[in-house]
Amino acid sequence: MKFASQEHESLFHERGEPYRMGSPGVRTCGARLKTGAACPNPAIKESKQGRCLSHCGPHAARAYRVRQKRRFETGSVSAEEWNRAEARRAANRLGDQWKKNPWLPGSTIDLGEHEYAFRDALGDLDTAALPPAAVDWLRWRYRRTQIDRQNAAAWHEALAQELPRRVSAAGPRPVGVRGRDPKPDVTPRTWKVDHWQDNPHSKRTMPDKPKAPKARRGKGYGRVGRPRTQPAGEDELAVLAQVYRENAGLLEPIMAGVTDEAKQLAVLRTLRDYLARPTDAEACKRWLALVHGARTQMRASGTMRAADVFGNGLN
Repeated sequence: MKFASQEHESLFHERGEPYRMGSPGVRTCGARLKTGAACPNPAIKESKQGRCLSHCGPHAARAYRVRQKRRFETGSVSAEEWNRAEARRAANRLGDQWKKNPWLPGSTIDLGEHEYAFRDALGDLDTAALPPAAVDWLRWRYRRTQIDRQNAAAWHEALAQELPRRVSAAGPRPVGVRGRDPKPDVTPRTWKVDHWQDNPHSKRTMPDKPKAPKARRGKGYGRVGRPRTQPAGEDELAVLAQVYRENAGLLEPIMAGVTDEAKQLAVLRTLRDYLARPTDAEACKRWLALVHGARTQMRASGTMRAADVFGNGLN
């Protein structure tokens, strides 16, 4: 970008400071990465959940492409940037098709001068007899374990364990099966091995970051959402009993139409959450919805009172 003067450049950087990556006012994706950290990429406006282009999902990604194409047609996006984005989308499309048919031809990486060493490292394996998806994955593993850094154990594991599993999962080569037709004049992007080795500060020389354990999300535990239906523990039972005693006049006509113990607990839990966060619109909405549903059953026969749930603890 060209600036009219030094003062113009200083003012540009000063005014743009609140919009730079990492600034408190910049909305980031926040999706959970494999390392357990939050995704720092900027969110796209097409995503209702505020995710970046990598985590927004197919619907938002298609809407983003429409907007990018419109900007390309008006000259806001250069032809180089548009072609690069289209090639990346074509590579993603190929990877998506490989999930359904690993035998579709294609490649997303070019080893360049390292291709001959890759073939030698395969030994007697014939890449023509393997699924293209598995061969493409194997080239990426070779780059990571033999070019980016030397990790003989990881490369041997890929050849001896992971590759046979992928070939077995792919099954025999299908006959007369093809994927979706590619877009005209668009070829998948092929990442080429460059001379990053000349740069000692390249991130590719760094070891792999350990993956965080998968998040275990118990139903309703530790997050705002639908009330739990599991039986209450002793501590929670005491809290819910206190909620009932303090709001007996409000709860008695509602509980008269609730016949299931789990639903009675859900009513008490919803009221507890609403009392704890009276300004929370979602908590208020859940409480009103539960009250409305309970009142529709108030005339039903054989109802169980909330005191039956807690026994003498409510007396």
